Amino acid sequence: MAVLAVAVLLIAGLACSSAEEGKLTSIEEYPSLVQVENRAGLLWLQFCAGSVLTSYHILSTARCFSGPNYTDRNRRIRAGTSYRGSEGIVREVARVYLHPTFGLLGNDGDVSVVRLETSMTLGDTIQQAPILGEGIYLPYGLQLQLVGWGTTSEGGNRGDNNLYELDVYTVSNDDCLETYLELEDVENNTITENMICTGLLSTKGRDLDTRDEGAPLFYTGVTVGIVSFGVSNGEDNIPLVSTAISSYTNWIVETATL
Repeated sequence: MAVLAVAVLLIAGLACSSAEEGKLTSIEEYPSLVQVENRAGLLWLQFCAGSVLTSYHILSTARCFSGPNYTDRNRRIRAGTSYRGSEGIVREVARVYLHPTFGLLGNDGDVSVVRLETSMTLGDTIQQAPILGEGIYLPYGLQLQLVGWGTTSEGGNRGDNNLYELDVYTVSNDDCLETYLELEDVENNTITENMICTGLLSTKGRDLDTRDEGAPLFYTGVTVGIVSFGVSNGEDNIPLVSTAISSYTNWIVETATL
């Protein structure tokens, strides 16, 4: 089984790019990305994302692998493809490990490690990405890459089946909290130090596509966050909230040996 890589980065400087449009990409560019599929009767539909930790383990959110009707047999992983719901390889879920703090304070601790029934063969389209080391926090205004199969435009319009990447920028957690506290119809709107808020450069926000939950945020090829929650069908002035990897690195590494 492949060893999980942890990256210790020197992170400095603010973003200067102004690109705000999602653009087509491929699994060859982001081979650690996987789809999380949910069983709906006889169909399997992609509704979350994740990333490769080892040949046997996937990293995602706890929200994607929990709930009152959740069972392991109703989830599976599709890896090694740029296209939603087709090609690549499929692996069944053997066991899911949720972080022990998940559910105690809103969406804090929204991280899971998924053990697969059978291993994946690593190659050009299925690879590990290093994860950020414990206790390394990101400055505000840092450009990150969000990659997934969600929509690329405001308003929750249905997307196609292709893979997209989008540049987003870190936002102050204090400003993020203030924004979410003003939203009366949003549950679990607590923002903690274990989260990363991101948005577009001009609006400081980003509309959420729920199919991007669990998708990784990258900085220079290193996984630094996992998309957790936001406001779907909203305006692009509400930040997208992700789980900060560096708050849970040690737990992730330990769990990915089980």
